Amino acid sequence: MMAPLNDPGYDAAQRVRNYNYAILNIAALAGEYEATGKTISRLNIGDPTLFGFEPPPQLTEAYIAALRNGRHSYAPSCGIPSAREAIARDAGNRLIETSDQQIIVTAGATEAADLLCTALLNPGDEVLCPSPGYPLYTALAARQETVSVPYNLDPLNSWLPDPQEIEHLITSRTKLLIIINPNNPTGALYPAELLAAIAEIARKHQLICLADEVYRKLIYSGSHHPFASFAGNDLPVFTLESLSKNFMVPGWRTGWMTISNSHLLPDLSGALRKLADARLCAPAAPQYAITEALSMGNDYLLPIMEKLHRQRNLTVSMLNDFEGLSCSTPEGAFHVMAKIDLSRYPFASDEEFIVELLRKKQILFVHGSGFGTQPGEGYFRIVYLPDTATLERVYHDLYDFLHHCRQHSGAIRQKPKTTTRS
Repeated sequence: MMAPLNDPGYDAAQRVRNYNYAILNIAALAGEYEATGKTISRLNIGDPTLFGFEPPPQLTEAYIAALRNGRHSYAPSCGIPSAREAIARDAGNRLIETSDQQIIVTAGATEAADLLCTALLNPGDEVLCPSPGYPLYTALAARQETVSVPYNLDPLNSWLPDPQEIEHLITSRTKLLIIINPNNPTGALYPAELLAAIAEIARKHQLICLADEVYRKLIYSGSHHPFASFAGNDLPVFTLESLSKNFMVPGWRTGWMTISNSHLLPDLSGALRKLADARLCAPAAPQYAITEALSMGNDYLLPIMEKLHRQRNLTVSMLNDFEGLSCSTPEGAFHVMAKIDLSRYPFASDEEFIVELLRKKQILFVHGSGFGTQPGEGYFRIVYLPDTATLERVYHDLYDFLHHCRQHSGAIRQKPKTTTRS
């Protein structure tokens, strides 16, 4: 007789128990509301294609041409040669030392992170992760039974990290340092001197670095400095990029890992290739668009960034114009880490606020504690990809929700302020 499905023999592996991904976990709750016929305003996930953003036509044509030319077979496990050559060429133009032999094309940057963590980390190792930071990395660390050690991003200093704090957290068990630039969820852009200081600390302590730069082209002002450009010849850096956000094609699942100074870690490089071989290959046809993507310049970004700039400015203005809400100005990507003063409202945590807002107004943000902040701090992430009319409606609904909560909780009255829009 077959054992019941709740029999202990059918339990999931222990390593999955701490594997959490807040962005999609909260979306599952929204799905339950949608199943009842409600329409949800989703400002929780960074998929530009859901809000009218389109890829450059040249990329779509390159993908279609690959299909029409019969590119239906498995690709080489590390990626087709033309794509790897284009990636190495582009990296060299940005002062990243690498070669086409040190590139692995992956099913999005997520798979690249997964391959590196699987090849590198052993139980008990420590991983330095930015807090707040993209929850993929703490989830992958948990799956490898390693310890995520958070280093703080300072909201009073444009969400930048303190290199001295990073160095203070390093122990004999520290294996990997993760840098996300531009940062997700804060939109912070790291200056060159800060990156150079972090690189020097990593070099001093012989750490391996993962540089997540999947938003590197989505910059409002200033310049993006690749972390690997500070690697010299003695700091191993794995740079993760993708077509997804920079070229508006997240569903193509096309990313890559660029290895700098692979001569320092031949065993790890071999392990990565072994894992790449075992999973056969990344999706083949979209790889034929990589060369086009990396040779087309940035003119295609002008209307995209103009639109994102308006949506960012509206978001920052309206959030800061309401008593009890605040945020800094993102310098990259398309999300902002906002804050609600929980002392003014009847919510015990950031997640309770997010769930109540979803329940009452069908607005979906993501609670900051899903990215590593403390539940009582009141942080939450907003993705401002919808058009300005939609954003304005959402923020006025947010205002209405908070007015109602305050009136029914006996909290202090709102100080009248004039809403400005840009």
